[in-house]
Amino acid sequence: MSDRRADALRDAASARSLVVVERARHAIRELERRGATVSFQAVAAEAGVSRAFLYGHAELRAAIEQLRDQHYQRTPSRLPTRERASEESLHARLRGMLEENKRLRSENAQLRDELALAHGEVRELKLARPHRSGK
Repeated sequence: MSDRRADALRDAASARSLVVVERARHAIRELERRGATVSFQAVAAEAGVSRAFLYGHAELRAAIEQLRDQHYQRTPSRLPTRERASEESLHARLRGMLEENKRLRSENAQLRDELALAHGEVRELKLARPHRSGK
């Protein structure tokens, strides 16, 4: 490949990259203007670029992470404190789920044993049946 052609390809790739970076910057500004959450997925969808591109571009990555973190710092909890489940309530629910899990494991073991017995009975019936030859 000639040097001129290689230079032209490099220049075209560089120009394309600048266009994509500008699209991503515009998407960030647009999301911020609308008050939407700025995330890698949202910027990628808005700009029509891949998340890998955004993660790989240090400046864009830093801007998205900063805005994302700012959003989560200023976003209040979805439920007021008095409406959230207490720690004791969560522990009680967890205990109940663990007991249910234990009961289901026991039931599964019992069903596996019953199935093994049924398979054994079927095998015995097949072996006890007279063998038919020639048909």
